[in-house]
Amino acid sequence: MPIFDQGYQHWQGHLSGHGWRWLTVTRQGVRAQLKNRWTRALLFFALAPALALALALIAWGLLEQQAEFIMPVFAFLSLPAEMMAGPKAFRQPIWNAAFHFFFSVSMPLSMIMVMLVGPGLISQDLRFNAMPLYFSRPLRRFDYFMGKLGVIGFFLALVAIVPAVVAYVLGVLFSLDFGVFGDTWHLLAASIGYGLVVVFSAGTLMLALSSLSRSSRYVALFWVGIWIISGTVGGILGTVHEESARMEVFRAEMQLKGPGHRMRFDRDHWKQMRDKANEARAEAARNNWRPLFSYTANLDRIRTFLFGAHGAFERIGKAVPGSDGRELADNLVTQYPWYWSAAVLAGLFGISLWILTTRVRSLDRLR
Repeated sequence: MPIFDQGYQHWQGHLSGHGWRWLTVTRQGVRAQLKNRWTRALLFFALAPALALALALIAWGLLEQQAEFIMPVFAFLSLPAEMMAGPKAFRQPIWNAAFHFFFSVSMPLSMIMVMLVGPGLISQDLRFNAMPLYFSRPLRRFDYFMGKLGVIGFFLALVAIVPAVVAYVLGVLFSLDFGVFGDTWHLLAASIGYGLVVVFSAGTLMLALSSLSRSSRYVALFWVGIWIISGTVGGILGTVHEESARMEVFRAEMQLKGPGHRMRFDRDHWKQMRDKANEARAEAARNNWRPLFSYTANLDRIRTFLFGAHGAFERIGKAVPGSDGRELADNLVTQYPWYWSAAVLAGLFGISLWILTTRVRSLDRLR
């Protein structure tokens, strides 16, 4: 019977530093998620808004060059004459609006991606008691959290951040104008910054939910509740408040005319009433805190601030004859203070971290 030496054998491999050990957790998680056909399908569908953004920026660059073959397209879209004559003057607002719409469309895709990728990241480890396998190695809780967050961040980057950066580069290249970078570089920074806000906010919230249950299905239902139900409640409450302020103008006008009075359908009179009602609605929207109940509405408010959406739509609206642009901007963009939403997201981030540190314990505290 042969006898083998069981003594210590030196390992000749390369030891990585603590700073990158979380990357191993992320890499394995990404490989596992890429095997899911639903995840791959969603990544494919996410190409559509990215392609639309790139085409919009390229088309506007061709319009600035007054390319003859692109002019009928914008004429068909009934672009205002001022914008057709001087498109460079509208470069910033058009680019701001394009990126605003892109991230608005990609928001539901991002929420679905988090729902597909995130529920099992921690709940499966709790279910199969895998924590001792993680923490028996030189892995800290911070490395574990960052590794799991990296999985969500990777897929969210493929859905939103990377397409926005690629579309921006294509837009700059097709503009054939070196000044476009100086006018729009803030959009590149805003795209990356907003993407990081979504990653850390949605990622930590999903990980916190995943640590509360051993069932991935329950975690997915919790996420749907936070996403859809909170959005519905916040949207209904906010709309009711603004429409109530709008209808109050009509009630006040009817009371001013006296009971039993039939209001005449005078065009100028109705226009004045409509303008007053819209102004009352816009004023109510500026201090309407009810959308704060919606998680996605808070993310949207941060987006409108970073991309300067209100000013962009107001500038575009002014190009329409007889319009000051204010009504268009008020109808398309939320107006309550952005730092209200920032405070809500910061609070959710803090609660998520507290849940994670409470639910995921280091090896010396595992039972």
